[in-house]
Amino acid sequence: MKTSHCRCSNRIFFNNSVCVSCKAILGRCTTCGNLTSFSKGPDVLRCDQCGSVAYRCINQAHGVCNSFNETLGSLCRSCASTLVIPDLSQPNAKRRWAALETAKRQLLVQLEQLGLPPFIDNLQLTCPLRFEFLADTVDAFGVIQKVTTGHEDGLIVISLQEADSVHRESLRVLFGEPQRTLIGHMRHEIGHYIDWCFASRVASEAYHKLFGNPLCLDYEQAKRSHYANGATTDWSALFVSQYATMHPWEDFAETVNVYLDIMAIASTANDQGRTNFDLSPRADANALVLDVLKIVVEASEYNFDLGLQPLLPEQLSTPVLEKLCYVHSLRSKKLSPSQPLMVARQ
Repeated sequence: MKTSHCRCSNRIFFNNSVCVSCKAILGRCTTCGNLTSFSKGPDVLRCDQCGSVAYRCINQAHGVCNSFNETLGSLCRSCASTLVIPDLSQPNAKRRWAALETAKRQLLVQLEQLGLPPFIDNLQLTCPLRFEFLADTVDAFGVIQKVTTGHEDGLIVISLQEADSVHRESLRVLFGEPQRTLIGHMRHEIGHYIDWCFASRVASEAYHKLFGNPLCLDYEQAKRSHYANGATTDWSALFVSQYATMHPWEDFAETVNVYLDIMAIASTANDQGRTNFDLSPRADANALVLDVLKIVVEASEYNFDLGLQPLLPEQLSTPVLEKLCYVHSLRSKKLSPSQPLMVARQ
């Protein structure tokens, strides 16, 4: 992620709220979009970069946000997209909610910087992106009703348990998912959203050529088959992950996940002064991916030194590179009002 600087020149990182050097108030100004410091005026705070009046997002009272708005007593755009939050009276609920909001805020900042849905045309109005962070419940018969993480018609539901590192690690091992993280969940589910409201509408022919026609394969049947039989041993020749082999919808979502991972690494490499990647829609996506994979190899070696997982796959097949280039090309597409939405899906 991009960093910034306080008015005292000290570096600011994504979740900072107070400068460790000069004690200035820090956060993200939703008016100019910058991570910045805020100066105290006679009555209000003002953004040190754009000078706008700045009021704390009301979720700062819960310690789950560091954004500032022009309107008093309001939620920032990121927090406002969460329709349902956990019951904060429950143990660990606030800590887990904060982790989910941080990952979601990270996702939305990246999507806006890249110009991907919902930050294309007027998609936030016509196909609003919304979130629910839900905990498992117990019904009247004492049966646990588990929350299923997923997307449908612009609504992304994330199970609160995914913010529990022990639970998430156990599932990561069980399902063989090296990159099972909160930001990984967010990027995967946003892939379904981009598929539903944009990709399948603006570039369906190329979509079907690369991923297959999702309407020609029953999703529930494909899911049962995947969990019963798993992926074939040669899955990496055509797919970015084993889960991507299940259905074209999952193939697309997994590809978006990896594209966003790669663009995040490239953005951070630029921010740290290591590189000067062209991250614009005009960039040669194939060359960019291959260059980022060189960083992945290096970073994965550091992870290996500490007993951690590889950053990403160190090599990607030609079909996978073509799919990543397709996702990149969506940043240059425009939506026609006459293009219909795809059918609903889980």
